Amino acid sequence: MNRQRQTIELLQLLGDDVAEAVLAQLNPSKASVIREGISKPPGEVLFRPKRQRAILDEFDEFFQFALRAGLQKLYEKPADDELSDTENGKGSGDGESDDESAEPGPPVFELTGDPIVDLRSLSISQLGQALETEQPRTSAILLANLEPKLAADTLSVLPDDYRQSVVKELSREQHAPQILVERIARATLQRGRSLSPEPPDRREHVDRLADVLRSVPKNQRMAMVNAIEEQDAELHKALMKKMYRFDDLLNLDGKLIQRILGEIDGTTLTTALFNAPANIRESVLTNLSRRARQSIEEEMEFMTQVPESRIREARESVAEVIARVDQETE
Repeated sequence: MNRQRQTIELLQLLGDDVAEAVLAQLNPSKASVIREGISKPPGEVLFRPKRQRAILDEFDEFFQFALRAGLQKLYEKPADDELSDTENGKGSGDGESDDESAEPGPPVFELTGDPIVDLRSLSISQLGQALETEQPRTSAILLANLEPKLAADTLSVLPDDYRQSVVKELSREQHAPQILVERIARATLQRGRSLSPEPPDRREHVDRLADVLRSVPKNQRMAMVNAIEEQDAELHKALMKKMYRFDDLLNLDGKLIQRILGEIDGTTLTTALFNAPANIRESVLTNLSRRARQSIEEEMEFMTQVPESRIREARESVAEVIARVDQETE
């Protein structure tokens, strides 16, 4: 098989997304010839399984640097001398006393050598993180070959935008050769085993920083916030929106709540209280005058449905007032 024909078949196996990415890097005239070859329907002889395997094997050899070391070790049995050392107690300290006192760990998944089956040794978080760096079509090919529950659980932990792209690919019927599916599974397994089994922190920097500052004592926190304002006014503005929250009303004393409520109009307050937890509603209503409380309660009785966006906007407005009043009391 000549190189051009081999390249055409390899790109047909890897799919349109990968093919276009590769062709974009080639000389235009060469890319045009290969693109024309890819567009032709594959013939029976061209796609014999043995030929597929040979092409993918060679491709794999040239791209091993993209795979992290260690996968092969997972499928290799320990050498005879290692087994004998283990049986004789070598390398495990002085004894059996350690074994007797050690608590049994969680059950270990025994690798089978089948990469699709062995993906179950990964946590859902590891599997999701390993896939999210792939092209959506690649992830769709693998997920289409997993058990429905495992595929659904994995989809649920993918970032929103990426998940939508993968679902679009899944909506199309997948016809990837089994050889390619196994290759994807092996690469995913190896990548996943290098990742933390715990879900990643996907919050933005400002969200994480806001949570840190909220845990700092107030007298120290304001000095930090002021330093941030001098350094980055935009970050400071974003922090003010994240550091103070509507449910902070639960942690304020009555006089401060009354001062805050005095700066919020009735419509905003009523909207913010819609479907709010009972303890927050009670904290607000008990700090209103009887007349204001009666007015708010009457308005709330007539509110049957409020868009989430309006509720969120109203609560953010309340949080802004909390922030301003809190800083003024420093």
